[in-house]
Amino acid sequence: MRKSLVPNITLIALATSYFIQIGAGVFALAMIGRVVSAAPPRSLIMLQGEYGYNSSAFWQIVPPITGALFLLAIIANWRTQRRGLLLSAFVVFALVGAATVVGIEPIFASVVAGGYSDTVDPILQGRAANWYLLDWGARCVDVIAGVTLLAALTRPAAKRA
Repeated sequence: MRKSLVPNITLIALATSYFIQIGAGVFALAMIGRVVSAAPPRSLIMLQGEYGYNSSAFWQIVPPITGALFLLAIIANWRTQRRGLLLSAFVVFALVGAATVVGIEPIFASVVAGGYSDTVDPILQGRAANWYLLDWGARCVDVIAGVTLLAALTRPAAKRA
């Protein structure tokens, strides 16, 4: 493979992986998160049982792949005009990931910890609404980083002068 193609291929692979991750997050919130946060613990039924919704395998696999692609794209594009945009997008990716692991996911875990009950708990409902809003905020920030990657693709892969 020609060396000049490597920066483009790594950046395209990164953007693809990142937008797959963003799409999965938006889908999960729009379809699953909306229902789960509506009336917990009653609305937690969709997470229960042998065939309950569980996307943990996706979230354990795709973000590390995206992180690795970030590193490859940064290395391949280090001497190009894209470096600043890639580093900015990576910082956002890392900060949103850290905020999700440290702040957002523990809230979600506390909402689902008690499991299903045929009641609605207003305190739990408030906590679920907080989680839902924070997660949407994180996804919006993810989109900003994704657009930054697309902007990087508009820059030439030629070496800096």
